[in-house]
Amino acid sequence: MPQDWISSPMGPISFKSNQYGLVKIGWSKVPRKNTEQPNLQFTRKWLVDYFEGKASSLPYFCEKSLTVFQRKVLGYLRDKTTIGETITYSELATAVGHPNASRAVGSVMAMNPWPILIPCHRVVRSDGAIGNYSGEGGASTKIRLLMHEGNKFDIRGRLAY
Repeated sequence: MPQDWISSPMGPISFKSNQYGLVKIGWSKVPRKNTEQPNLQFTRKWLVDYFEGKASSLPYFCEKSLTVFQRKVLGYLRDKTTIGETITYSELATAVGHPNASRAVGSVMAMNPWPILIPCHRVVRSDGAIGNYSGEGGASTKIRLLMHEGNKFDIRGRLAY
């Protein structure tokens, strides 16, 4: 499977792709393989641009293994949230037509195969606490990503709106 990685302010970020699209984003170095594959090139460019504060087109995602609910939740995050914006688990559940599914949204965030590109780090608790983050480094990485996007925190570590 074609794969590559970049060095980022968050550490190494790896990405794997197949003929249908980006399969996975990870938090490690991987042996580089078929790096000229177009989706890997799009992913590399997007990540570099993101950490430089620029916007760029997202790669294609291989969504074959996702449920309809997972596609709705991740698709909403991908298409409707912007850099610097946050959304609560409850707001996201409501936005995809399942207002009582906040915990299910949390489960989708935990399994997100494309962290950063599909910004699960932007999903926070209703009280302003950041909630969990399943990516490398846990909550501290989530805070760093939110700060990179211009978010501020109060003395209690909650988002300062």
